[in-house]
Amino acid sequence: MQEELNSELLSVLLRWYKAYGRYLPWREGQEPYHIWVIETLLQQTRIAQAQGRIARFFERFPTLEALAEAPIEAVLAVWQGLGYYQRAHNLHRAARQLHWLGGWEAVRASPDPLKLLESLPGIGPYTARAILSFTGWRGFLPVDGNVLRVLSRLWGIASNDRALYQEKADALPSSWKKREVAYAFMDLAQLICTPRRPKCLFCPLASECKALHAGTPEAFPPRRLPREKPIRYFLLSLCENSIGVWLERRPLRGLWGGLWSLPIHEVSEQSPRKPDILHELKHFRFVGYIEVQKEPPPATKLIPWSELTSYALPAPILRLLMQEAEAHGISISVQDS
Repeated sequence: MQEELNSELLSVLLRWYKAYGRYLPWREGQEPYHIWVIETLLQQTRIAQAQGRIARFFERFPTLEALAEAPIEAVLAVWQGLGYYQRAHNLHRAARQLHWLGGWEAVRASPDPLKLLESLPGIGPYTARAILSFTGWRGFLPVDGNVLRVLSRLWGIASNDRALYQEKADALPSSWKKREVAYAFMDLAQLICTPRRPKCLFCPLASECKALHAGTPEAFPPRRLPREKPIRYFLLSLCENSIGVWLERRPLRGLWGGLWSLPIHEVSEQSPRKPDILHELKHFRFVGYIEVQKEPPPATKLIPWSELTSYALPAPILRLLMQEAEAHGISISVQDS
């Protein structure tokens, strides 16, 4: 299935990339720390949303050492609003482990840098290969969901098994395992080989695309039926006054780990009244009901309204509390992300 990936097709792909590829400023550098952080930020986050956060993150944590030595609270505060906070926890834990091992020089000098990277929290097959490829340390074609779609159509493979494509990509000739090739595939997926209505007439790989020749490019890869997310119900204790609101810091493990929030208690049944919070999380739908308390709940801290945005809060909780602050005549602005 890989015989069609010849040097002539590679030249066509790279010419297309040079003419039409996206300009993304972080692609200019080859510093491993920057590559790692950016790849992590871009997971499950739109580029438009992440761009402002990238500069903000590096301003606060300019080096691996700075990230490793920072408290998790500081990392979560910068991460606020990006969701999927486990990424921030993994980034912080991996930074500490990597710093202890000797930093990026230890990776570069390792006899098996891929294995070393994949042993760190939150670094999987794609991110490990992206770091090694985009730094120029090792040759890889990292396969993310977008690259998988291009390869599925090009090779005519009706599968969503990313490990299958990564294995085949690892076996490609070295000329195909360079960062410019990976960027070209990524941009081709975003601009031409889109999930629906791909622009096949403009595709530099069209002459060798098995899915196009079969007349069914949109059938590759096969679509996964969306899973129905379970619904979970929660009671949130609200105790507040004109000065501020009482919040608790969530346990590091579990829902909104390490963030500040109203005290939350999960219940088994839906309340007959209208929910105060409806929020989509990765694995379930959050349905929350506010219970007003006259006395501060145990293990909570009074957070002044004026200091609310200096604490890392889940987005739906922050939105709710901004409304509560406005009821006291206090306007809270959120830093542009």
